[in-house]
Amino acid sequence: MNLKLEHKVVVLTGGTGGIGQQICADFLEEGALVICLIRSTEKFEKLKIWLASNQIKTDQLFAYSCNLLDTASIQETIHTIIATHARIDILVNCAGSVVEMPFALMDESHIDQMLDSNLKSAMLLSQAVLRPMFRQKEGAIVNVSSITSIKSGRGIVPYAAAKAGMDAFTRTLAIEVGRKNIRVNAVRPGAIQTEMSKPLEARIDKYIPDAMILGRFGKPEEVSKAVLFLSSNETASYITGTFINIDGGFIV
Repeated sequence: MNLKLEHKVVVLTGGTGGIGQQICADFLEEGALVICLIRSTEKFEKLKIWLASNQIKTDQLFAYSCNLLDTASIQETIHTIIATHARIDILVNCAGSVVEMPFALMDESHIDQMLDSNLKSAMLLSQAVLRPMFRQKEGAIVNVSSITSIKSGRGIVPYAAAKAGMDAFTRTLAIEVGRKNIRVNAVRPGAIQTEMSKPLEARIDKYIPDAMILGRFGKPEEVSKAVLFLSSNETASYITGTFINIDGGFIV
């Protein structure tokens, strides 16, 4: 199916991570223009090398340095994007991080990090992107949440709380902007094979077959395809406030 994403302007956070780089690759393959908001130029160069190694053209890939926790930095970046590319059709909030540690041993900085990187940054960026989407009278926002928002484990209390907040943010923002023809949805990945999940893989490899109906970890492309599905007006024009669980049946 043609998702009709050619020349759509996509703003993506977390594009240098395991899931994010696949989302970036798939949008580029569909002919979209992808703008990664980055902190590290070194990681962005590695992303370009990875894309080239997979025979994916990068002539429609751009990067802007942006502090996702600083409103002034976000507003300046969005202003530059609009001035350069005229519009923003799709925002994918994929940036995030996790610290595994018993909650009783965490200090305030750990809690702040989890709430900021997994929730606050997405809220601030979405708020800034809404203005040009209002002017366009259309847009799509896709948030990358986590299956831990509804079924969690030990050692990730603030991470799971932030992802539950992301779910609530997705639902309530969808209600608020739906009449403006802006759709807001989310995907909830489970255990996906990325660098971030390697410690998890090492610990629970024997547990996986019983925990997941499909008996394996997921792949980044299995998350990415769902993100593109929700981003496209061709496939998801009547879908908003919705979540797609990509967890191999973990929560069943």
